[in-house]
Amino acid sequence: METWAIFTGDIVKSTAMTRAELDAVFARLDDAADAVATWQSHPTRMTRFRGDGWQMAVAPQFTFRAALVLRAAVRRCGKTADTRFGIGLGDAHFAGDDLSRADGTALVRSGHALDAMPRARRMNAPDAPLSLRAALPLADRIVGRWTMRQADVAYYMLAPEPPVQASLAQQFDLTQQSVQGHVDAAGIDELREVCDILEEQ
Repeated sequence: METWAIFTGDIVKSTAMTRAELDAVFARLDDAADAVATWQSHPTRMTRFRGDGWQMAVAPQFTFRAALVLRAAVRRCGKTADTRFGIGLGDAHFAGDDLSRADGTALVRSGHALDAMPRARRMNAPDAPLSLRAALPLADRIVGRWTMRQADVAYYMLAPEPPVQASLAQQFDLTQQSVQGHVDAAGIDELREVCDILEEQ
């Protein structure tokens, strides 16, 4: 078995969403899975289950960065759109791309992490290394304050090789100064620094 980071999550307040709104959230998660796949040598697996539930497998070194991008992906969908997830690191064995058929320590830990999620949190990894366990609650507080536009910018700027700000400004019909303002307000430079440190370990 290989070592993986398994994310097991669901969509916050999904019962208040229309089917179209929920499908739009999952389309963003699918896009995020494709983006994460470009960071790593292994393919990223993503499975939707039980209507508003989902699982994703990510290379362990990108756990923190992927967590931020996944939150950004969902928060791009609306002011109250959000997801919560538990993260488990360890062995995982896959039977094809459907994670519902996978098994291993990482999947068990991930499910337990979601079940044990503190009420005010959206990200939980109680069995992860101490550095990740320390970083997640602080990141959770920062991400929870993002506006939709900040989430738009964060989604792209938190990639290992982000686009230049001028390109992002053109994509969102903003000035480059406005993009930089969103980067500053969203704490993206600081979050990128933590990503880089965790990935060096």
